[in-house]
Amino acid sequence: MKLLVAALLVAAAVFTIWPGIDLAASSMFHDTATGRWVGSQGVPEFLRSTLWSLIEIVSLAMLACLALALILGKNARVPARLWVFAVTAMALGPGLVVNGLLKAYWGRARPRNVSEFGGVAEFTPALQITDQCASNCSFVAGEVAGLATLLLILWLIAFSRLTTPARQIVASTLIALVALQSVLRLAAGGHFLSDVIFAILISLTLTLGLWRTLAAATLAGHLTPERLLSDAKALLSRGNGPNSP
Repeated sequence: MKLLVAALLVAAAVFTIWPGIDLAASSMFHDTATGRWVGSQGVPEFLRSTLWSLIEIVSLAMLACLALALILGKNARVPARLWVFAVTAMALGPGLVVNGLLKAYWGRARPRNVSEFGGVAEFTPALQITDQCASNCSFVAGEVAGLATLLLILWLIAFSRLTTPARQIVASTLIALVALQSVLRLAAGGHFLSDVIFAILISLTLTLGLWRTLAAATLAGHLTPERLLSDAKALLSRGNGPNSP
């Protein structure tokens, strides 16, 4: 947590002192001759859409698992509190803080909409609240926040059961996915570099804080395929009981 807070402070200082970093980074993906963004179509857009679909599918699956645990109550072999953590982390970070507050009220225009890249809006530094965008704005990156939160949830739950070599492989894969999603958003002109960096740091800080607050680490070992399957069978058994229609 201390490292994440320190990283947030460093990022805030860097993008406040040198706001031009955002324009420089975005210009790498913008073709001034055609006005196009290299990641706005084709394979990059397909990859971005696929990652977003992954976020939606897994989030819905976690919500369904929470409902299952609540229905089974004390008989649930995967405790509801573990699913409460997962669902709340997605709702709090990407949902409330990122999309409900920052993207809705910060007012920062996306790269493709600022005058430096052919748009009409004014470029503003990351931490400056402005009026250059009415809704679903640039600060911070919602899709990156969603993916970072989801992958951290999976990492925290699985960490204790992974061997050291497996941890290195899994961690590298998860980091690569977040980095890929970040680059895809920059390449499409959808977000600035600071948008994705703050999205990641805010999401990780909120998720880790919630993990500790709910003491979810004490329950992580309960999430196994066998226990999850057992809960699913228990629900089906209820539906096929003597009092079922």
